[in-house]
Amino acid sequence: PVLRLCAPLLAPTALLSGLLFPWLGAGLRESLPSAARTTGTLTVANTLGAACGSLAAAFLLLPGLGMERSLFLLALVYAGVGALLAWRHAERGPAALLALVFAVALWLFPFGDMQQRHFRRALEAYDVPAEARLHLREGVNETILWLEVPFLGRPYTQRLVTNSFSMSATDVQARRYMKLYVYLPVAIHPDLREALLVSYGVGSTARALADTPGIERIDVVDVSRDILETSPRAFPDPVRDPLRDPRVRVHVEDGRYFLETSERRYDLITGEPPPPVVAGVVNLYTHEYFERVHARLAEGGIFTTWLPLRQLSDASATAILRAFCDVFSDCSLWRGMSFDLMLMGSRGAAGPPVDDAHFRAQWRDPTVAAELQALGFERPEQLGALFIADAEQLETWIAEAEPLVDDRPRRISAGPTSQDAQNRLFAAWLDPRAARARFSRSALVGRLWPPTQRDGALSFFDLQHLLDTFGQDIRSDRWSERLTDLRAVLLRSNLRTPVLWLLGSDEDAQRIVSAAGAAADDEPLALLHRAAGALADRDYEASLHWLERARDAPETFERAAALTLFTLCHVNEPGAAQALALEVAPRLPRGPRRDDLFAWLRETCGVHAR
Repeated sequence: PVLRLCAPLLAPTALLSGLLFPWLGAGLRESLPSAARTTGTLTVANTLGAACGSLAAAFLLLPGLGMERSLFLLALVYAGVGALLAWRHAERGPAALLALVFAVALWLFPFGDMQQRHFRRALEAYDVPAEARLHLREGVNETILWLEVPFLGRPYTQRLVTNSFSMSATDVQARRYMKLYVYLPVAIHPDLREALLVSYGVGSTARALADTPGIERIDVVDVSRDILETSPRAFPDPVRDPLRDPRVRVHVEDGRYFLETSERRYDLITGEPPPPVVAGVVNLYTHEYFERVHARLAEGGIFTTWLPLRQLSDASATAILRAFCDVFSDCSLWRGMSFDLMLMGSRGAAGPPVDDAHFRAQWRDPTVAAELQALGFERPEQLGALFIADAEQLETWIAEAEPLVDDRPRRISAGPTSQDAQNRLFAAWLDPRAARARFSRSALVGRLWPPTQRDGALSFFDLQHLLDTFGQDIRSDRWSERLTDLRAVLLRSNLRTPVLWLLGSDEDAQRIVSAAGAAADDEPLALLHRAAGALADRDYEASLHWLERARDAPETFERAAALTLFTLCHVNEPGAAQALALEVAPRLPRGPRRDDLFAWLRETCGVHAR
């Protein structure tokens, strides 16, 4: 496939440039006294042209005009030079014909093809909806694609893709683990004042830092000025753009170089780094990098960073853990979201624990509390339930692992050997019962957690697996599993966010539907979101109302019917559920999903399909 794509682009250029060089030499030889003079003149001109051309293309044409318009401009220049030479050295008739050919060729130039075809082809791996809006920025270091997915005409989620690789996103799932890098250290650090962020991404981690009122200085380091200048796309409201916060100082340079040259020490160092499998990024996950971070931490300072389990083989994940724990003796591993985990270490954070009021402070801040709720951190105690393991347990998992170091970058390999292998590692690390037992006896937790928060966290471990599965659409899942989880959350907690996530909604969608008002009621999908919000609030009457309306649309009938049956069973209305089951059963698609739904209803509240 690579050859098929590249050959039409490269072969003509390579062939013609190979022919052009000796042709130019032959023509130049006619006007110069010697072959040596001709060779020297042509070589100097060719070398200067190549040097100036590459500089102009990288620093002028691509940033200023973009790839497509740059190609058109170069074609125009070549056509002009060719037409001028033909006019001077050929008869007027052929020259005019040649000029006409050039004009037609330029007129046929496929403007818009790069954005509508080639750039979109690079996004095929990311399941881009047809209604997604594409914004392009071609910079010195990378080609940046911003994908904006709207809902009810309003921005819903955004994704940052650089050089065809998805780097970050603004959806709830991504924001949850990116902002955890800040929320957890702020809760347990007694006096966090200075913070350093290495790699800006879409700004979620930076926004969490800027939302923390106690922080006095925030240094943001990123190698790409273009990434930093796209911040207004993620934060169209200038007041919310973290780079406009007066406490933020931006440094456009390499993160490791900044750590080498800076003399400042920080209470928190964190990052929103690209995935380690991306070329050139592995050095933000090595032993040497972690050493530089440790050196820049203040006494008691905390470092948090990303461990993307989905993108790593078992050996790669343990190599990063080995490098991290070799530097941070109190290393610990935490859940972020699904396969996105978080590593945390400190420079001698020995306690005593902060008091309960300090730990809860973020939930009393209106701005931070609203985002904590949206990301599923509704109670302070839920932070403890993110615990996976501390240094003692990690050492048993990585005892045989070789650390990732600068001189051995290929200890990182992309992806596990199989999905089953990945799931085994994930299950071993994130088993909630085992994690709860480790949390209760962890020396690290004993040093840094208030006793009330430590005890309160134990009851939330059982619900944690529901949050880890966010992103699995209810339509592609077994009804029995999803409805059993939904019933457990409603019966055993008053949490709102897990209910929304189980029903394919979230607080972002809820805000959009609420802002749309009555205009949203004509959208079947919006009705399902309204029903999910009512169910999350335990307002079962309102939920049944919205579900009844959603059953009128073919595209939402199956989900609305199943959730109506669930709700009637949940509120102990088996008669109404049975009547509805007989009504909707003939309209539901026959197959395993339908059988699974009615098997669950029969076992739960005695409802059958016939």
